[in-house]
Amino acid sequence: MDIQQLYYFMNIVECGCNLSLAAKKIHITQSALSQLIINFEANEELVLFYRKNGRLDSLTPSGEKLYAYAQQITKLHEQMNDMVRKEAAKQKGTIRIGLPSLILRIFFSSFFPKFTLANPDIQIEIIEGGSNQLRKMLFQNDLDYAILIEPTSLDPKAFEEHVIQIDEMTAFVYHDHPLAYKKMLNWEDLEPYPIGTFNESFTTNELVRNKLAEIQSKAKIMFQSSSWDYLVEATQESKIVTVLPSPIERTMDKSLFKEIPFKDPIPFNVLLCRPIKSNYSEVESKVYESILSYFYQPII
Repeated sequence: MDIQQLYYFMNIVECGCNLSLAAKKIHITQSALSQLIINFEANEELVLFYRKNGRLDSLTPSGEKLYAYAQQITKLHEQMNDMVRKEAAKQKGTIRIGLPSLILRIFFSSFFPKFTLANPDIQIEIIEGGSNQLRKMLFQNDLDYAILIEPTSLDPKAFEEHVIQIDEMTAFVYHDHPLAYKKMLNWEDLEPYPIGTFNESFTTNELVRNKLAEIQSKAKIMFQSSSWDYLVEATQESKIVTVLPSPIERTMDKSLFKEIPFKDPIPFNVLLCRPIKSNYSEVESKVYESILSYFYQPII
């Protein structure tokens, strides 16, 4: 069987050996599917299906073995096609970079436009998402680079990491909040109030939960979102304390909201990550070195 015939065979099995249903699903005639099986069994002298009243009923042991191989082969075929697509994109000058929306807006809003104008032959495809989602995509080779929050939980033997920004988590409250007068906070100060932070697709969520568990705090995370604007603005209507990365302070109305640091802060370190390879294309190296150079500029 060629790869297309394997897909047809798998479809028949997954439709419960119902040729009519399988034919409708893949838009092929029932007679063509039936002939495929008849020809294969005759040519290979191998029975794939048991029959009942002239209809396919179930797989024979040999059919089950072929189905297991078909699953593996078609999966590898899809992975190969995906690899070919990605490598072709790289050769054409396309690089996929994943990063959280906050990091994109705060730290990369000027980098990408400048880089694109200076390198018109290189296409940057930006994938936005939470760090947990992006980590998975990087691991599955769906990204060339990812901007992640420490800890990344990546295998240091398979991925390299470079810190490009060091920061911390802080609390954001409305200007009339009972804690607004404080210059610094202890984590225990949060216990009387509902806590808001990013949802579970973000490393921030895990870091805040771990911190509260570490100090055995009674404070509870009651509001979660992927939108920092919503989380900060939600403090207007209640006594919510939103715990978020400090760089968000640059986006908020300082006359309405107050940022308060912690005495024992959670680090918020931003890392540039990529798979370790023996060789990188010219485009890959150009993008990587440009990002590092942009963030490692000496302060004058």
